[in-house]
Amino acid sequence: MAEDPTAEFAALMARTDEAVPLDEALFLIAAHATPGLDRLAERARLDRLAAGVTVGSLAGLRARLFDEVGFRGDRDTYYDPQNSMLPAVVERRQGIPITLAAVVMEVGRRCGVILEGVAMPGHFLLRRPHEVDRYIDAFNGGRELDTAGCGDLFHQLQPGVPFSADLLGTATPEMMVERVLRNLAEAYRRSGDRHGLCWSLNLALCLPSATDRQRRELGVLLGASGRFDEGAVVLDASMDERDHRAAARLRARLN
Repeated sequence: MAEDPTAEFAALMARTDEAVPLDEALFLIAAHATPGLDRLAERARLDRLAAGVTVGSLAGLRARLFDEVGFRGDRDTYYDPQNSMLPAVVERRQGIPITLAAVVMEVGRRCGVILEGVAMPGHFLLRRPHEVDRYIDAFNGGRELDTAGCGDLFHQLQPGVPFSADLLGTATPEMMVERVLRNLAEAYRRSGDRHGLCWSLNLALCLPSATDRQRRELGVLLGASGRFDEGAVVLDASMDERDHRAAARLRARLN
């Protein structure tokens, strides 16, 4: 029997014994868009990228991925859902800040260069654990930024919004997965892909951070697609009584 990527994803994200493997979680997300995705082959592609890092340092990692291989930010089709799919990012050598950061982290981990995510609002960054005032911008060719440079970038993206170093908090793999799913859902909203939006929201509901707003959106989408019972089940899990009434209305349409 073929494995169910949704069940695998839910089980992976529910683990409490060790950190969630970022590459595996992102491959399982991508498996929903590419049924039958060969995750073993995708892991091997990351292994090969790491094998080409001739100097096991941050400089060597940056030279391999950005200078030699040519990873870059996709400015032309930023909201393409493919930019949130790790296999597609590796294949196309382009993506958005968080998925490019994931590539750098996973290739770095394989060659002994440990990096962590930095959850700056609007633009994901990287740094070495516990290193102060040195950040890596994977979207912009792996350039280095200090805290002031991060502030300048933040103000370019969000003019008028106050910046502080508190916005440069560490992102766990779980937080990165959550952010990838948020980006993916937004990409599907923009493209009008109801099927993609449904499964991306469904995966988001597997996370502890899931909200009633996400449940409501998924339940309404399922109902609008004629999947009344599935929508009702989703809405019944909400803590909001209004959603329970909406679930009852969907079940009434089954009769």
